[in-house]
Amino acid sequence: MDTLPFLFDETCFVPYVSFVIYRPRFTRWKVKERTIEDHELVLIADGEGVLRIGEQVHSLKKGSLLYLHYDEWHSMQAAEGTTMAFYSVHFSWILATHSPESWAYHHDINYYLKNEKPSGQSWSILVEPGLLPFPSTMMLSNYEGIEELYVNLNRTYHEKEVGYAMELSILCQRLVQELCREHFFPADRKTNIKRLDCALEFIYRHYAERIRIEDLCGCVNLSESNLIKLFKNNLGRTPVDFINQVRINRAKELLLHTDMRVKEIAWNIGFADEFYFSRVFKKLEGKSPRDFKRQMLA
Repeated sequence: MDTLPFLFDETCFVPYVSFVIYRPRFTRWKVKERTIEDHELVLIADGEGVLRIGEQVHSLKKGSLLYLHYDEWHSMQAAEGTTMAFYSVHFSWILATHSPESWAYHHDINYYLKNEKPSGQSWSILVEPGLLPFPSTMMLSNYEGIEELYVNLNRTYHEKEVGYAMELSILCQRLVQELCREHFFPADRKTNIKRLDCALEFIYRHYAERIRIEDLCGCVNLSESNLIKLFKNNLGRTPVDFINQVRINRAKELLLHTDMRVKEIAWNIGFADEFYFSRVFKKLEGKSPRDFKRQMLA
């Protein structure tokens, strides 16, 4: 499998959406041979036609996703007597990488300590990241979910409410993320998503209790290795890491909105040991529970 930085590691895909198109009833649809200056993702919502790239001819129908990009000559045409419907989003993008403060476990004092770096936290930007890892066309298994993203992109672009540019960027990120999953993990996608939803529901319902890996395996009918693969492929983390994040998110709510002591909070969210809870909290948030509460309420 080819790796994709913004899907498989902590590099962030940052798009800028220039415009969005929706054509619900496009008769005699024909795009003469052309190139574009950016990236374009087209969703065929109805009708039939062809996409030509050089000497290659690709058939189009409902559920086809087209990826067109700069310097690629292409043309498109509807089949005779067909009314086409399609969505299109044009965008450019960069990759941004964040280098956070790092923490290391100190065995002598049984605690996490910050690794001091003169530069502290930093960002690096790649402004010419190249092409997205998609074929010219692909058939979608999650058509309804992707169409909903296009509907929201189109609405946001044309209504232009306050903050619409940010919302367009977020929706485009979600679109590209979903297409990455379609392309990289096509086999048994619907089944795996159902299994993941079942596992997440179990975690959210029982996070305050002791959750054993075998309990999750039984919930989704997978071996431990396949369960870990399911979480890493779709969430980028192990089941244990995800459970800890859910617990820490709840801990932050309790720290800010109750007078509960750290020990009480630890017990309330499923940690039997308040010191282990503090270590996990500091690893994920970069500060102790007490420091977090003091800074947020200052």
